[in-house]
Amino acid sequence: MLAIGSIPNSANLGLEELGIELDHGYVKVDHNMRSNIPHIYAAGDLSGKLPLSSVATRQGRKIAEHAMGQHTGPHTHIDYDKAASAIFCDPEVADVGVAESEAFAEGRKIRVTKVPFSSTAKAHINNDSRGFVKIVSDPATGVVLGGSIVGRHAAELISIVALAVSSQLTVNDLTESLFVHPALAEALSEAAE
Repeated sequence: MLAIGSIPNSANLGLEELGIELDHGYVKVDHNMRSNIPHIYAAGDLSGKLPLSSVATRQGRKIAEHAMGQHTGPHTHIDYDKAASAIFCDPEVADVGVAESEAFAEGRKIRVTKVPFSSTAKAHINNDSRGFVKIVSDPATGVVLGGSIVGRHAAELISIVALAVSSQLTVNDLTESLFVHPALAEALSEAAE
C-alpha cells in the first residue's frame, strides 16, 4: 500500500464566501495561525503545514494563547523543520531534523553516525535486535542536526533526538548524559559518541 499526501477537507465550509484566502484548499495562515481575517484561525491539516497530530496540537495552543492574549513567555514561531515524526509499523520508523540525503543534496557538510540496536543489552533482553539509531551532526560544532531511528519504540526514542535538535545540544551532551541501563536509549549515546 502506498499512501502519500493529503487533500484539505475545506470544500463546502463557506470559507471563500467569508473572504478567507485559500491556497489549493488550505487556509493561508500567519505565524499565529491566523487567516487573513484576524479573528479566524486554522490549525492542523487545514493549515497546510506539516500534517502531524503533534503539530496540530501545538498550533491549537498557539491559537489559544494568541486569541486570549496570553503569551506566557517570549513569542516563538513553530519550527516545522524540527518536528519529529513516526511511522507506526513493525519495526517503527521515526525521524527528526536534517535528513542525511537532504544534507548531501544541499552540499552541506555533516557527520553521520549509526549504531545498531544489537549493540544494546536491552535489545537482546527483548529478543528483538532489529533496527538502528542514526545521528546527524555538524562536524565543526558537534550540534545535533537530526536523526533517524528504526526499531522497537522508535517513536518514543526520537523525542530525545528532537529535544537535542530543538535545544541545539551537541553530541557531547548526549554522550555525557547517563541513560538508564539496560535501555534502548543507550544506542543514542553510542551513536553520539
